[in-house]
Amino acid sequence: MQLWQDGIVAMLAAIGLASIIWTVVRAALFAGPERRRTVTALLPARGNGEGLEEQLRALQELRREGGAFGRVLVVDCGLSEEGRRLAGLLVRDRRWASLCVREEIGQYL
Repeated sequence: MQLWQDGIVAMLAAIGLASIIWTVVRAALFAGPERRRTVTALLPARGNGEGLEEQLRALQELRREGGAFGRVLVVDCGLSEEGRRLAGLLVRDRRWASLCVREEIGQYL
């Protein structure tokens, strides 16, 4: 019986420790709005923009749930004409996202 009780206490201690560590990590990664505005995510786009919409949706969820960053730069790293058109359509509806070429990254940072 003592072994069973020790196991439960150890499990609860591990859960408590994991919760404390997660709280510290979350506070560091998902800081308030004043820090969020300074963090920019770079998303390289190539070819016809395959997977670009899914990546932007995932980043949108991270931004909405945790406020991990303030802006997303979709960087043209060899987009085709159709890829540029798709990327332009995707960032047009998202005020927090912009499309740029590699040389323009410095203007946004």
